[in-house]
Amino acid sequence: MQKHISLVLTLMAAVWIAGCAVKDPKDPRFVVAEGKGIKITRGQLDGEVNRALTNFNLSRDKVPAAQLGSLELNILNQMVNRQVALAEARKAPLTNAVTLAKEQLERMKKNFPDAKAFEEQLAKAKTTEQAMLSEIQQKIEVDNLMRVRVEPSIQAPTDADVQKFYTENSKLWQRGETVQAQHVLVKVEPNADAATKAQKQKAAEAALARVNKGEAFEKVAQEVSDDPGSKARGGELPPFGKGQMTPKFEEVAFSTSPGKTSKVFETPFGYHFLRVKAKEAAKTLKLEEVKNEITAHLKRLKQGEATRLLLEDLRKEAAVKILLPPSPAAAPVTATTPPVSVPAPPAPAKK
Repeated sequence: MQKHISLVLTLMAAVWIAGCAVKDPKDPRFVVAEGKGIKITRGQLDGEVNRALTNFNLSRDKVPAAQLGSLELNILNQMVNRQVALAEARKAPLTNAVTLAKEQLERMKKNFPDAKAFEEQLAKAKTTEQAMLSEIQQKIEVDNLMRVRVEPSIQAPTDADVQKFYTENSKLWQRGETVQAQHVLVKVEPNADAATKAQKQKAAEAALARVNKGEAFEKVAQEVSDDPGSKARGGELPPFGKGQMTPKFEEVAFSTSPGKTSKVFETPFGYHFLRVKAKEAAKTLKLEEVKNEITAHLKRLKQGEATRLLLEDLRKEAAVKILLPPSPAAAPVTATTPPVSVPAPPAPAKK
């Protein structure tokens, strides 16, 4: 009789739990992925997605539903991968993981001027110090798993592999002509009137005259130039090729001989003059010059594939199920509905 009552109570509890299972995919308690030892809820996923959007300075209402759905699925798979990898890593625990995580966090703190600045960054990232410490520890544990399980299985790329990649990707090794130059900029605001522009041009001409009379270009640039990126370095710019600078600047730089100083010229930024320090002709890099780079690249590809296969096996062992509802199809683009996308990082400003 007692066994019968116990069985009835068990069945009733199971029915009650099933009846209480959250079915609304938007409910924070809704399970979006599960498996052996794995349970990820909508609330947890939303937290990770919101952090990712914050990094792009975006809000959910600015991202089309189809793209948001794709982002959610991508992040969910990352969360699953992290959990299955962490579970596997903890089968053979890294005993000093906590200590290493604390040491790494302390090093991160030293990059901030004070504790308040660190706290402000945590708030901006919508996290806490304890949560960050936990994330660091988990990453250390997973990285150790990859070192133990992945790296030993990877064979170093052979010379034949490197040669094949070099031959099949010949365009990667082509380098156009480059110029090494230094310049002085007397900045002119876009809305400046004719009198102001004439005054700025006169200032640039006076600075050029100082150089032509024998003063060090570096000294004049440090005293006169309005370019914050090169002023402290005496006007020196990193080597550049065609298409990297504003057209007039490029035209003057590539037409000026090494060791020569140009006349004053105008660009949308103001009045410049430059001195070409050196030029390097267009060339194709030899295999010997890029062998190490190719070897490292091929090794990363092997590591990525080995990691993918390990995670695939771990997901199968955990019987992972993705329960996130499919995202809506992207709406057709029309003349009145321009496409919206997550912006790429901004390109460096041209001089």
